[in-house]
Amino acid sequence: MEIIRHEGVAKLTTRSLSKAVGIAQPTLFLHFGNKSHILVALVDTIQERLQQEMAGLGLAQMTPLERLKAVIRAHLNFIQKQPGIPRLLFSEALQSGDPIFRDRMNELVLFFLNFVAGLISAAQEQGEIRPDIVPQQNACILIAAVQGLAFRWILSDHRFELADQADAVIATLIEGWAPRTGVSAARALPV
Repeated sequence: MEIIRHEGVAKLTTRSLSKAVGIAQPTLFLHFGNKSHILVALVDTIQERLQQEMAGLGLAQMTPLERLKAVIRAHLNFIQKQPGIPRLLFSEALQSGDPIFRDRMNELVLFFLNFVAGLISAAQEQGEIRPDIVPQQNACILIAAVQGLAFRWILSDHRFELADQADAVIATLIEGWAPRTGVSAARALPV
């Protein structure tokens, strides 16, 4: 990830990786057949670490809405601690390159999308989020907000704390999904 963080995906080669980890290039080929296999292994590692991060949050002791907020905070913090992730996500290799890498990254995104959609559904069942909110659609919007912040963070050369943006995402999106407690005067009057 450090090579990607500092130099981008294009500079990740078997030569640069073998040099970075201190092994001979032929040894690397014993584990990975090509760059595609390296990128897939990297995505596997990201997913494992993200799952570990989520497992460490103690989500079982929280309400569904608290879980959703904790996951967004943890996700932004996770990205901030591993700044190579956004560069990987927005890389040319992913956009138009290797279909094996793209498919594996898509699996990771769908895994997380379904996880977040499940949290939204659970919060709806508890009455913490309005029933008109479509879980899958709004999970996608929520993840897009996080990705947009990550992209802005990269462009700013990390000039702000990414994790500090969680409250803005939560206030704007998640708290906006709360049940409406009253009817506005304009709606209450007959037309």
